[in-house]
Amino acid sequence: LEMRAEQEMQMLQRTAEYKQMQAQMKPKIDSKVLRKASETLRKYKEGKARLEQKIIANEEFWKLRQWNYMNDGKKDFKPASAWLWSCIQSRYSDVMDSYPTCNFQPRQEDDKVEAKKLSSIVPIILEQNRYEDTYSDIAWYTLKHGGSVQGIFWDGSKHNGLGDVSIKKIDILNFFWEAGITDIQESQNIFTTELVSNNILEQRYPQC
Repeated sequence: LEMRAEQEMQMLQRTAEYKQMQAQMKPKIDSKVLRKASETLRKYKEGKARLEQKIIANEEFWKLRQWNYMNDGKKDFKPASAWLWSCIQSRYSDVMDSYPTCNFQPRQEDDKVEAKKLSSIVPIILEQNRYEDTYSDIAWYTLKHGGSVQGIFWDGSKHNGLGDVSIKKIDILNFFWEAGITDIQESQNIFTTELVSNNILEQRYPQC
């Protein structure tokens, strides 16, 4: 309990220092910045238009609606077999049976203590985030579309303001990056979007 209390105090102090530093360094977002960001987002969206069409088509094939993309719209006999669904379901079972465990190994002799701490802390973080559900969603998405994205964020609202790590699945349709790159780290900007009602936005940002 003493160790947990000490960790929470350290985390609270780091959170306060981070917020203070962020407030000092964060530039003001005005209408000019928003217009520039909107234009960049539009270009990124145009750059991944074909990928979005492919993902939508994959989802339709998964739902046995493949004839919407085949046969040139002819009114021929259109059988719908569950072969694709069965294959993906089988692979999904294999993926979930291989759900990873946290086992941190030290690179050097001095890292043994830290590795032991991480082996105790990270499983708790994953459990609090219900990561097995996220892992399941990621598995389905990868099997259907050939890839997936998950985000690891710092959520300052957790634990009564102490903050903690948050792990979420991100739909590639709502994720945008610079066109033509093969390493996401090379993208000058990235965008994640979501549909939010105006009422919720007003509650989050009352100053606006």
